Amino acid sequence: MSYKANLHPKVSNAELQLFRALSASGLTGGMVTQKPIILKATIPDFCWPEKRKIVYLDGKQAHASDEQQKRDHEIQEMLEAQGWDVLRVPYEPPMPEPCLQEILKTIKLFLNVDEEEQS
Repeated sequence: MSYKANLHPKVSNAELQLFRALSASGLTGGMVTQKPIILKATIPDFCWPEKRKIVYLDGKQAHASDEQQKRDHEIQEMLEAQGWDVLRVPYEPPMPEPCLQEILKTIKLFLNVDEEEQS
């Protein structure tokens, strides 16, 4: 079986919403999305390779099981061992605008982006 069989099949609506918000905030420079990183078959939702920063948008429906949480933790440990900073953002769909803005604020802090730089 291919490692691709374990990866999520499509981009979620929440990922699209967050991508639009990141783009509107000027945070997509140097970012790649859905970039395979072959460790234990993972594709981060958002990745800034030059900054060594990865963001996973974890829908509670897909990441609630003990087995999935264990897998998520193992992947995070492996990435961190390779020098990546990892941010896991849990959310419950659908994602209302206030939730999206809070997530965007969290990512800006994670990326060390000053709000005034964005103005």
